[in-house]
Amino acid sequence: MRPLRRKETTQVTTDAVTGQERILGWTAEEDVLSDRGSVDSTEMRRTFFLDCGCCGDGAGRCFECGAISCPEHHGHCHLCRKPICMQHSRFLETDQGQVRLCRTCSDRTSRKQKRAKIGRFLLSLVVYGESAHD
Repeated sequence: MRPLRRKETTQVTTDAVTGQERILGWTAEEDVLSDRGSVDSTEMRRTFFLDCGCCGDGAGRCFECGAISCPEHHGHCHLCRKPICMQHSRFLETDQGQVRLCRTCSDRTSRKQKRAKIGRFLLSLVVYGESAHD
């Protein structure tokens, strides 16, 4: 059986860290003329594992490390909307539930919360200190 047609498709992306091409998936199709005179098609697919360890389609690339994650493990920072992987995600409990933040926004939010806590403490000293002297 001699192939009538062959087709190979390779899905690649450029690794942000190394700058080299990275293979995400590979597909090969072959149409052959069988002994009975019919055209038989064969398809072979190979999917490579993503950085999150899952197998399947990638949902996005982390802006910090360039890792490619699946839809379940990929997300965006709640504040700046940059794409981030699970490794670089920091989760914060809020009134609306748990939100995902990148390292920069998480640090900024943490500093804001600490300054507000210190401000409330100093204000309480002033308020209670004045009422104690009256």
